[in-house]
Amino acid sequence: MAEKVTLIVGPGHAGLGEALARRFGSQGNTIALLGRNQADLDSLVQVLADDHISAFAVTANLADPATVSAALRQITDKGELQTVIYTATQRTKNKPAELTADILNQSLPSNLIGAITVTNLALPYVKKTGNGVFLYTGSIVAAKPGPSDVEQSIGKAGLHSYVLALNKELSKSGVFAGMVTINTYIRKGKPGHMDPNVIAGAFENLANDRQPAEVQYH
Repeated sequence: MAEKVTLIVGPGHAGLGEALARRFGSQGNTIALLGRNQADLDSLVQVLADDHISAFAVTANLADPATVSAALRQITDKGELQTVIYTATQRTKNKPAELTADILNQSLPSNLIGAITVTNLALPYVKKTGNGVFLYTGSIVAAKPGPSDVEQSIGKAGLHSYVLALNKELSKSGVFAGMVTINTYIRKGKPGHMDPNVIAGAFENLANDRQPAEVQYH
């Protein structure tokens, strides 16, 4: 039987990507980490290996579908792509009145377009499992934008609409698409609801329960 692979896109530095890798890796899944910085990814692979979590890293530019496609081929050579978790995001501090199309286009690949690209290219692989899962990280800023996070808000609002529509489309295919919308800060090492290890539990529960389409995490 082929190994089950969980792909985490954009694990980042806040601790959520690491916590998700531990959660899904502890279930026996091999973890694939996808991002742009090879050194950062390799460092996380080593941290996970120290805790006996099987993981490997692949690089891609979310603004370049060809690199994403190549990364997915590498990933699926390792096993069956069972779960895709999209956690990539980019927050800038450009003010709404300063925003231009060029500025916005710099953040959209992380906050929205990359998620669509990854989903589109990964879906044929995930469908082969018969019961695959796509999970996406939402944010409170989608519904409550502020003047210092307008770009992230635009991207996350679009991602929210995309995921809910995708869930409806895939509902009869055996593949589940859902979102965990985080209504708090993520603070590695801080106990309680801000702890990324606790937040990762909401993703695990959604993957297991496969409903509702969106979970509001507080």
